[in-house]
Amino acid sequence: MTSVAAPLLATSSRPTSGSTSRWLWRPRLTAAPRLRLLCLPYAGGAASIWRPWLDLVPADVDLCPIQLPGREGRFTEAHITDPEVLLAELHEALTPWLDRPFVLLGYSMGALLAHALACRLRPAEQSRLQRLVVAACSSPEHPPRIDPERVGREALLTHLRELGGTPPAVFEHEELLDLLLPMLAADFGLVARLRERAVTGGSARPRRLDCPIVALGAHDDSHAHPEQVARWADWTCGGFQQTSVPGDHFALWRQPELLLRAALSTRVEEACGPARFGVP
Repeated sequence: MTSVAAPLLATSSRPTSGSTSRWLWRPRLTAAPRLRLLCLPYAGGAASIWRPWLDLVPADVDLCPIQLPGREGRFTEAHITDPEVLLAELHEALTPWLDRPFVLLGYSMGALLAHALACRLRPAEQSRLQRLVVAACSSPEHPPRIDPERVGREALLTHLRELGGTPPAVFEHEELLDLLLPMLAADFGLVARLRERAVTGGSARPRRLDCPIVALGAHDDSHAHPEQVARWADWTCGGFQQTSVPGDHFALWRQPELLLRAALSTRVEEACGPARFGVP
């Protein structure tokens, strides 16, 4: 199920294969990977949403989904909505895994978090960051579409319906919504704080990254218009590539091969492919 409801339906379980820590799930142990692919989820997403990628990622690439607090094996932990606190803890946890070339890939909320993490890296770590891949996300300076601290339950539900990633049946189950909405409110709050941080400044935040940015969006995504996605070019001096595909906010999620090509291509110019490059 490719939706924000998926992790809620499996909150009693956690990934079981590979190596699991509080912050990082390595579903397939690779002794000497040529690259680590660090994946950050959309709002409400958990590490298990990346499980289908196991059949697509090359054997010499270490697939490393990030597990944020408040979901799956960390369901009893409090959500962290202060970006400075979250980034500090996440960076500390990931430091041992940044010893070889790596890519940061984030979807929607995960794109903002991946960017903020990239800005926080130490110089030696930044030198090993091959690229930042951002999907279904407008560039950081755009204001949030919703701030859950200023809206009620119905506005939050409307926003969730507009995103289009949750099965309609979920909205008919009040008990499930009672579990789902606090997680989403926390994540949407984090998005709002990350965007505010990008404008007002945060600790260890350079204006531009040295690594390339590959930005992907969808034509009909009302939450990340292609023009807004294009502004990611202002956040790097290391090269930029953009592609736009037909569909809504989760259109790219249904095309994992495209996301993987963006992450794993040897050159940024090849990441999106000539047939898909550019905004129509």
